[in-house]
Amino acid sequence: MKIVILAGGKGTRLGLTDRPKPMVPVAGKPLLQRQVEAARDHGFADFLFLTGHMAHVIEDHFGDGTAMGVAITHFREPEPLGTAGALRAARHLLNEPFVVLYGDTLIDVDLAHMADLHRRSGAVGTIFAHPNDHPYDSDVLDVDEGGRVLRLMAKPHPDGVLLPNLVSAALYVLSPEAIDHVLADRASDWAHDVFPAMLRAGKRLHAYRSLEYVKDMGTPDRLARGEADIASGRVARLSLRHPKPAIFLDRDGVLNIERNGIHKAADLALLPGVADAVRRINLAGIPAICVTNQPDVAKGMVTFEGLRAVHAALDTQLAAGKAYLDDLFLCPHHPEAGWPGEVSELKIECECRKPRPGMLVEAAARHRLDLSASWLVGDRHADIAAAHAAGARAILVETGHGGNDAARYPDVKPDHVAPDLASAVGYLMEVMA
Repeated sequence: MKIVILAGGKGTRLGLTDRPKPMVPVAGKPLLQRQVEAARDHGFADFLFLTGHMAHVIEDHFGDGTAMGVAITHFREPEPLGTAGALRAARHLLNEPFVVLYGDTLIDVDLAHMADLHRRSGAVGTIFAHPNDHPYDSDVLDVDEGGRVLRLMAKPHPDGVLLPNLVSAALYVLSPEAIDHVLADRASDWAHDVFPAMLRAGKRLHAYRSLEYVKDMGTPDRLARGEADIASGRVARLSLRHPKPAIFLDRDGVLNIERNGIHKAADLALLPGVADAVRRINLAGIPAICVTNQPDVAKGMVTFEGLRAVHAALDTQLAAGKAYLDDLFLCPHHPEAGWPGEVSELKIECECRKPRPGMLVEAAARHRLDLSASWLVGDRHADIAAAHAAGARAILVETGHGGNDAARYPDVKPDHVAPDLASAVGYLMEVMA
């Protein structure tokens, strides 16, 4: 599979005058070279550079790629064509699925794994997606429970809109068919123009949600942060090469006020101090992952669509405090029949409903988590039992249900008790340091 790198940027905000943006030094090495090395280390050897501004600097540095053990083809844009138009101009060089990287991103991603998931999904395009602390000025994806993209909401966003915090990281795996949706008569952008057109045409796009490191280096502040993340080991630590601990969070009664089921976005309200507590986890570089039983889906009280709106409200309220959840896993099942309007196919015994550990196990498989080094924060003993069944430790908080199901789990004891999430996170920052 070919790696296509969009390498025509000028680097105006970085103050570059002697080189194009992809050649900005990052911790002593050109950013574009770091991209080639990252892809090469995952088995890729065929590269296409789409260049423009000061293309000769890139051509002189890399040549045909022999010195790096890869093959590089250089294609100069005849004029600035945008992120999508550049690929249309090079369409004759792309006859099978390919990876698209933007030349201003620092990455440590298992591209082979992403490409394999793309092939198995049957999608025309797969978009790397992750949350960030500023979704309000990012291109945001709305996806279904299987990862299919339902909408791509390009920035800028209207004031007051509820945004799911799942941001396009400008890293794609595309089938050649995707290029057929790029307009030939003007410059165009994947997020603003092409992906929305593909969705309107009924084409399947898939989100690849990952903890792996993808950050744009297009400003001095972002460049400094990227170099600091390299130096601290954060870039490598988030990769799939290394198992990592996580902090799992129950939803109702831990993150938001317990209301005995939340069926509308307007009913969701964070508990005091929650956004600051989750941001503290984010700043520590520890994945914050929500695992929540939502049996009201099976009972017919709320749809998956309604639940997505609720979680968009959760994301939006966290984002107001510059906090985010790295992922969210939900169990929609319920084992007992008898509710009017219930969804029969969801009325089952499953492995994901807490106190069983299925959601934690699934999260560990997706993100390569070390469950033995991970913790869960919950307000029920069922949460504690799920953590222990997965090999993790657990904190019981006194908010929400406050452990009022103790009689059902006489042998389940939390590893720590805290009054609320903020106190629990303070404890975890000490024991997980």
